[in-house]
Amino acid sequence: MKIATITKSSLVSLALLFSVASHAQFSLSSLPGMGKSSGSAPAENADGVVKSVRNSLTSFVKAKLGLIEAMGGSEDLEAQKKLLEGLKIGDGAATKADLETVVSLDKATSDMINKKSVDHAKLDAKNKALASQSMLEYVNGLVSAKKMINSVSGLSKNPMSLGANLGAVTYLATELPNIVSSGSSTTSTLFTYLNSNGVDTSAAKQAASGLGT
Repeated sequence: MKIATITKSSLVSLALLFSVASHAQFSLSSLPGMGKSSGSAPAENADGVVKSVRNSLTSFVKAKLGLIEAMGGSEDLEAQKKLLEGLKIGDGAATKADLETVVSLDKATSDMINKKSVDHAKLDAKNKALASQSMLEYVNGLVSAKKMINSVSGLSKNPMSLGANLGAVTYLATELPNIVSSGSSTTSTLFTYLNSNGVDTSAAKQAASGLGT
């Protein structure tokens, strides 16, 4: 009888241990970063971040092209517009090649805007309205891009989890901070230039509070 009692008690203990272990395994698998889904989460997150950055930078560069047009245009303006229009936006997949195109356009338009600002190009009434709207879009695009810097930086610290987004994230980790820094520095120069031409920049200045400048 004593042996039977011990055996029965042991079986109950083993059953309890099995139940606790099974519950713990189930709980761990449901936690973020644990279980079967942990491998895909960073890659999916990277996909969304790259799209958001591409969309923000596209809006930013489009606004810069609007400013250049308001300032009198350039011989490259139409070609640059077509190049930008050829890029996917919204929820369309973003590639490193897309990002390289946007970054190259950003650099080219920055050079032209700086040149026209220094030359104090005069604006007529029609171009003043275009400049006002473009400046607001410029600031909004820049603020949106700035908000993505930390996300890009965080993703770049875990390259093995990025899958097909590795090249795009690595590229953005270098280029995005530079674009935001350059764009922020140019903002004050643009405000001075546009205000001297009688352009309404009140909405853009209010939006610029998001730049922390």
